[in-house]
Amino acid sequence: MRAIAVFQLKGGVGKTTSAVNLAALAASNSIRTLLWDLDPQGAATWILGVEPDRKQDKVWSEGKPIGRYIYPTQYDRLDVLAADISLRKFHQSVADKRTARDLTTDAISMLGEDYELVVIDCPPVLSPQIEGVLQAVDKILVPIEPSLLSIRAYEQSKQQLDWVKSKQWMPFVTLIDRRKSAHVKWAAEVAPKIRELLPVFIGHSASAERMLELRSPIVVCQPHVPLSRNYRALWAAVKEQLKL
Repeated sequence: MRAIAVFQLKGGVGKTTSAVNLAALAASNSIRTLLWDLDPQGAATWILGVEPDRKQDKVWSEGKPIGRYIYPTQYDRLDVLAADISLRKFHQSVADKRTARDLTTDAISMLGEDYELVVIDCPPVLSPQIEGVLQAVDKILVPIEPSLLSIRAYEQSKQQLDWVKSKQWMPFVTLIDRRKSAHVKWAAEVAPKIRELLPVFIGHSASAERMLELRSPIVVCQPHVPLSRNYRALWAAVKEQLKL
């Protein structure tokens, strides 16, 4: 079983959109997949059409069995460990980085009985507790938009998480608009300097709004639009690195 975290300190870079679409593509490839929503906003849970009636924080604060908080989705082989606003207490419920790592590692080990891939949608914050979660996964997928702030956030993460091996980082370009000369220049001059960057560019697209309207991954509701093709290319790169 493999586990990846989709993480970025900077918000608004397509983190949740990427997590949802990668999970949907994995499931469509007959890989039993769990999308673990760890963001208090619960956007990934909502997009997948799940309305949780149980609070995930009790997994962390009271040690409740994690299986109680997993919901099936309408998509074959894709379940979601649903998030809700109770996760705003996550940093209070988990004592420290080591505790978070051990709890997450144990949970992933247990989930391995039912799933082949776990995709964790992390909140855009780097606390000791979130660092512990990141220590428990195989790879860290980082969406980077064509901006100095986005790159700075990635570099800050690498500095703070200096224990992460270079091969564990999987940054990729997202929200790129080829109609903007600054984005084209960034892709040509700046992106090649990010050594570990995946050879995939996720375009800026109005199709993402359609995904929210339909509450469905874009690769499912509009499989032939350019954004869906972009995500299929990203999934192919991720799948190869994970050796799935």
